[in-house]
Amino acid sequence: MSSPLDNVDVHDAGEQIILSCEDEAALKQAMEALEKEGAQRVQDPVRVGKKWIASFENPAIQQCVVERFGFRIVVSGESEQAVVIRSFWFRERGALIEKGPLLEDGRWKIYLDDVGARTGGMVGV
Repeated sequence: MSSPLDNVDVHDAGEQIILSCEDEAALKQAMEALEKEGAQRVQDPVRVGKKWIASFENPAIQQCVVERFGFRIVVSGESEQAVVIRSFWFRERGALIEKGPLLEDGRWKIYLDDVGARTGGMVGV
């Protein structure tokens, strides 16, 4: 059985999945299939040279779980890359990595210290 993604190049670009294809119709068909599965579109198709390009939020990042325990933030997910990327938002706002990423009980986890909360500027979850 063929998939709409068979004729489309799929690239993992961290926070986004980039789709590219020389055939605009094939790209749109792949996009429709992804949206039916719940993927969130970031960029509509645009022509770049000979290819059509579009992007979606990376589902692995969306599936990460963020928990707060006092001044500790724990980000867990299916892949090491996903938890590192998801933790970046908190690290940009002053949280520091305590440990990780570590593989624990089949899930990747990264532990952050919310230094901002200790000094009065809370990082939101």
